[in-house]
Amino acid sequence: MYDIVIKNGLVIDPSQGIKEVMDVAIHDGKIADLRRGINATGARYVIDASGLIVTPGLIDLHVHCCYGIAHIAVNPDLACLAKGSTTVLDAGSTGELNFIGFKKYVIRNAETRIYALINIESQGMIEFSRPNQKWPSLITGRDEMFINIDGTVEEIKRNRDIIIGIKWAHHGIKGVELAREAADRAQCLLMAENHLQPETLKYMRKGDVITHLYHGLRMEQHDGLLDADGNVQPEFFDAVKRGVILDVGHGAASFKWSVARKGIEQGIKPDTISTDLHSGSYNGPAYDLPTVMSKFLHLGLSLEEVINATTAKPAEVIGKKDVLGTLKIGACGDVTILKMEEGKFPLEDTSGEWEVCKQRLRAVKVIKDGRIVF
Repeated sequence: MYDIVIKNGLVIDPSQGIKEVMDVAIHDGKIADLRRGINATGARYVIDASGLIVTPGLIDLHVHCCYGIAHIAVNPDLACLAKGSTTVLDAGSTGELNFIGFKKYVIRNAETRIYALINIESQGMIEFSRPNQKWPSLITGRDEMFINIDGTVEEIKRNRDIIIGIKWAHHGIKGVELAREAADRAQCLLMAENHLQPETLKYMRKGDVITHLYHGLRMEQHDGLLDADGNVQPEFFDAVKRGVILDVGHGAASFKWSVARKGIEQGIKPDTISTDLHSGSYNGPAYDLPTVMSKFLHLGLSLEEVINATTAKPAEVIGKKDVLGTLKIGACGDVTILKMEEGKFPLEDTSGEWEVCKQRLRAVKVIKDGRIVF
């Protein structure tokens, strides 16, 4: 007898190379069976997923969800879990001085499974603590930068179960240097924003993450993915060869159709697709993870590639590939059921340019730890 049996859905699980109509059984919070023809007699819930796509619970590798602590944050259960993301990684909203509040008041109380990157700046993203706060420029040695490497490393060691790594954002190259030193001492990954290139990439190693891959901005006389002629900077190909993870991080200013298209055409596809959901992006232009996934279907990625970039690959990045992002028997009972809608769907990038997509993914049911939560 199972708690939940999902019948007749198109199961896509890149971690196992599966794409076929199958049934999924969940019991005691874990995946209990995965095959055709599961006997659902006696199951507490039977879900008919005919015509729908059944995937492992989606994982969003870049959000800001310290809700109630900083203005930048969204409510993780409403903005993430209800839209299909059973697991999220908060990308540096808090630092070593205020992470404890995030852990106590948000992470412990949210239905969403939350992991975190700790900001190299000890106070996190306090520059976004008020509505309509002016975004800072990337100026080396910015006065507001306050970093305590010892405190950051100690906070990571005290919270290994939650803190996956360190985030660098909104500061100059000196901040990247300090973030690299802290990550090395704490033996954790480093996520850096795709700014001040190609200098930033020099500090990135295997397993580290470059986010905001397709932003199209030029800051402090530095490019991002593309140079002034529209060509991918060679340092990105070198980074891929040494195992640096390329992440979308859509957000409110970090995804441009033309940059993504040129990058993909030249061989730079995203390893992970994430939203950078925050108070300035969840009502558009990012909206939610299925919407960002839909944009990459429009750009030519296959459905399997898009689902891999939001399940198996991010699970691998955070070191949870055997329990999250997979429907293997014994894994966490996280399942997202998606509907593929056909039609004409205008979707915008962060520069205000619109394209009409022919397909759109939408979460219609979400299961976390063997419980139907949406």
